[in-house]
Amino acid sequence: MTGWDAVWFFIISFTIAAALPGAGQGALIAQVMSRGGRNAVPFAIGMVSGNFLWLTAAVLGLSQLALRFEPVFIAVKWLGVAYLIFLAFRLWNAGAMPSVPRETDKAQGFLSGAFLTIGNPKAVVFFGAILPHAFDMGALSLQQLSFILIGGVSIDLAVQTVYVLVAERARRLVQSERHMRIVNRCSAGIITGSAVMIASRT
Repeated sequence: MTGWDAVWFFIISFTIAAALPGAGQGALIAQVMSRGGRNAVPFAIGMVSGNFLWLTAAVLGLSQLALRFEPVFIAVKWLGVAYLIFLAFRLWNAGAMPSVPRETDKAQGFLSGAFLTIGNPKAVVFFGAILPHAFDMGALSLQQLSFILIGGVSIDLAVQTVYVLVAERARRLVQSERHMRIVNRCSAGIITGSAVMIASRT
């Protein structure tokens, strides 16, 4: 591929992959609907950070190493599943409106978002399959390396931001306490479904 062909191939492929709905997006939407867009930001940043880790591993040629230590990441995956189930339980029993999040809540949100993506070592295989078609991985320049990492994070963050904004707009249509309780319980169901999807992945 020529330079610009490679750039557009990377951008389009990465954007499609980031935008495809999955367990992470379902959990993110549920977070926004139940707690508000601002309170869901740590969760989204955690998701992006997890993907950044796998993208870095793919760029550095650590795909095989990641798969070799796959049991470690499977353990991380189950920690993420457990936290999602806990979060769903809290939402199911929550009041009409969420309380102001504490710093510990923000940290937990970040970690749970990161667990979702770090617990899926197959992501590094996906990145490893895309990148060689766009770049010569054996002769990456510093400029190309920076573009891949910064570009990947920027695309992922932009896509998850769109999910947050759309879910936040839908949430604003919910006004009454009764409807908010319904939203919380529906969100609990979505998060539980996301946890099941993640748990069923091999």
